[in-house]
Amino acid sequence: MMRLIVAMFGMLIASFGAFGLIRPADFVGLVRNFWATPKSVHYAAALRLALGAALLLAAAGSAYPRTFTAFGYLSLAGAVIVIVLGRARLTNLIELWARQPEAIIRLWGLIALAFGIFLVSAIR
Repeated sequence: MMRLIVAMFGMLIASFGAFGLIRPADFVGLVRNFWATPKSVHYAAALRLALGAALLLAAAGSAYPRTFTAFGYLSLAGAVIVIVLGRARLTNLIELWARQPEAIIRLWGLIALAFGIFLVSAIR
């Protein structure tokens, strides 16, 4: 079951990455719209917690158990960081990110695409 959840997260992450790679301006708009919602911090933290837990639980059955474990703990730490920073600071960080050149936004999209593909391909 956890492998399926990790694979679904991987496909979602890869899809967002491909979107950011192909249409960076629209991707930035999507991210801005997400952070404009009052509960964005709660959603982001919940998604990071779910991904972290799924990675930790699926690590033993993956092709790269140590890597999955490391990413799982990073994701859990990311959830805590999102909560600690809060919506105002995260919105400022998003705006800083959104002002980067298109090539940088595309690079982040490529990184997300590669990470999503890695998650899907590392599931046995």
